[in-house]
Amino acid sequence: MQNGATNSASHAAADAAVRVNSTGPVDAAEARRLIAQVNGSHDLQTTFTAMPKPDLKAVEFWNRVFRNIGEFFEKVGSVFKPLAPFMPYILGALAIALIALLLSPFVRMMITSRFQRLFQRDHLRADAPWRPTREAVVALLGDIDKLAADGSYDEAVHLLLVRSVADINAFRPDMVRKHFSARDIRSHPLLPEAARPAFTEIVRCVEKSYFAGIPATRADFEACRAAYTAFIAAEGIA
Repeated sequence: MQNGATNSASHAAADAAVRVNSTGPVDAAEARRLIAQVNGSHDLQTTFTAMPKPDLKAVEFWNRVFRNIGEFFEKVGSVFKPLAPFMPYILGALAIALIALLLSPFVRMMITSRFQRLFQRDHLRADAPWRPTREAVVALLGDIDKLAADGSYDEAVHLLLVRSVADINAFRPDMVRKHFSARDIRSHPLLPEAARPAFTEIVRCVEKSYFAGIPATRADFEACRAAYTAFIAAEGIA
């Protein structure tokens, strides 16, 4: 139907052109009829949407913004213009300083920490149970009991934490990193679930003592010791 309407409009225009060329101009009625016929076929666009007028205030605002930005960079350029002959040396020195900074152990530790925190290894699971050796347990309990007997509960719970971390590191050398905090180890997916409650209790007491400034009490020490001995579950060791 669309092709037929197009052909009809084309034929009407051609007929009108023939009559104009052969007999002179057509009358007004015939012209209107031909125009109506072409418009009715909808092959040609005869109506147009008016373009919205631009917001002069917005145009002026953005012109002012870009003008200010240009002036700012012109001023910056004028400040550094006297340094132009030395810029290659300055940029080279900055590049060397940046490389040295990135290669420094502290920065590498920070970057590694950030990446490992970003990509948590939640899919990992401890693949084996873990218990410290009997000899290590006996030595550790003897040392912390000696400190507790002297009233050094802060040192006792801290030693319990340090030795526990050392045992975990011996169990899984790929788990503990130098930049890990006790909380990182406590929430690590490779820490065996059986060890997590005891380690959590020890970390709680040490954080309260070393970071909150609240001295550990006898009750804190006993809670940590009880959690540890409940974990090791070694008969004859208390």
